[in-house]
Amino acid sequence: ATRVGNLLGAGRPAGAAWAAKVSVFLAGITSGLIGCVLFLTPHGFLPSLFAPDEPDLILQASRLIPLLSLYVSADGIQSALNGIIKGCGRQVVTMPIVVFAYWIVGIPLAYYLAFVHHDGVMLCEDSYFCGDVGLVTGMTVGTWVHMLLLGAVVVGTTNWEAEAKKAKERVDVGTHESPARKRRLSEDAVNAVDIFSI
Repeated sequence: ATRVGNLLGAGRPAGAAWAAKVSVFLAGITSGLIGCVLFLTPHGFLPSLFAPDEPDLILQASRLIPLLSLYVSADGIQSALNGIIKGCGRQVVTMPIVVFAYWIVGIPLAYYLAFVHHDGVMLCEDSYFCGDVGLVTGMTVGTWVHMLLLGAVVVGTTNWEAEAKKAKERVDVGTHESPARKRRLSEDAVNAVDIFSI
């Protein structure tokens, strides 16, 4: 977010677009590798580190590891996309996406899979998606929806030239303020420093 915002503010839209691509690529590689490590590590290994004498708990937690590996992969990319949107100063776009992804898709799906589909049974013999696995499934799907919608916004609606112009306008508004307002802001900053130096 900082790099994209700085480049846009400096009037370098091509650099901001490149920084955005690099951040998504690196986030995808990093989160994908972490997801692969989680998926390829024996699923009972990590839970056994925290509860070595609880075989039922280890079994139950080990069922969540494959979903966690999928979740981590989407969450890393989603974080990079969210940073790009923040760097463009378009934070207002993210709230409807979050509401839709989690409150409309993720949580209702998690509730249905965990409590309705199998009558709240935590460990099903005939289905994988029940109980706590259902809860994690719903939130994993919500995270993937979040990532895909943010990706659609970044790819489909970001005009880097226009974003650079908007950033320049925001910077210009801050530098062309009246002397009285600048003095008041300066005094507020001094007062804030005084408060913390007590």
